[in-house]
Amino acid sequence: MLDNYEKFLDIFTQDIQAMFEHQKDYIYCKEGCSHCCEYGEYPFTEIEFLYLIEGYKKLTPDTKNKIKENFKSTVKDKDGYYVCPFLINKKCSVYSNRALVCRTFGLLNKESDGTVNGPFCGKLGLNYSNVYDKETKRLLMDVIEKNHYKNLPRVFNLNIDNIRTLELVKELGIEFGIQKSLYDWLEEYFSN
Repeated sequence: MLDNYEKFLDIFTQDIQAMFEHQKDYIYCKEGCSHCCEYGEYPFTEIEFLYLIEGYKKLTPDTKNKIKENFKSTVKDKDGYYVCPFLINKKCSVYSNRALVCRTFGLLNKESDGTVNGPFCGKLGLNYSNVYDKETKRLLMDVIEKNHYKNLPRVFNLNIDNIRTLELVKELGIEFGIQKSLYDWLEEYFSN
């Protein structure tokens, strides 16, 4: 089951990297910037969680203990957001096994209702902050034209419902399973 998911990730990650490369004029992600890991709900499908746990199992006992400690001290805010327990020293401890939401975060995304959603880090002056109005959820075309960007900002349809319908997913016979927050998955996993 995870073998085909890994094949999917190999191909899909290349596509995501191409998206980030195309949008590099608007992206400020870099190693050590972990805002996206410090405030989120982190929705994971079942197969993503199983894949994450495979990465977790390969970690040193000290790192596993740190993750467990992080999880035990996790505090959700009023919106259900929290710091990812896998974040250690501003780095993902299971980076190779991270979920799709983690791999695609930072790009403009089309929501299921058709609106454009910019990454929340734009509010911090980061990704797309110079060309996206978070109030109107619109691109600032006058700013884009005035600054003569090489590539126009592009909106991608990267929600999990769309990814589940990709031809590659069908070809590989991948079943993503149910979706829950990482917190809920971990609560169940660590209680066993």
